[in-house]
Amino acid sequence: MDEQEQSGPITDEEVLAYMQRQLRSGRVKPAVLVELTQKAYAQVSRERILHCFDQLDSSLLKR
Repeated sequence: MDEQEQSGPITDEEVLAYMQRQLRSGRVKPAVLVELTQKAYAQVSRERILHCFDQLDSSLLKR
């Protein structure tokens, strides 16, 4: 994945954008999004991923 190839620290904005792309694609359900994000961004703490998940627009989670 392109996200893993970037150098430097991963920002919350990058993680949030990844999560939004996954949900908009329709292939990923909210129930597995955190686990999928942890695999894609292994260097990011679970707490940061959960913080980004909490920031997602509720319309994306209702699909």
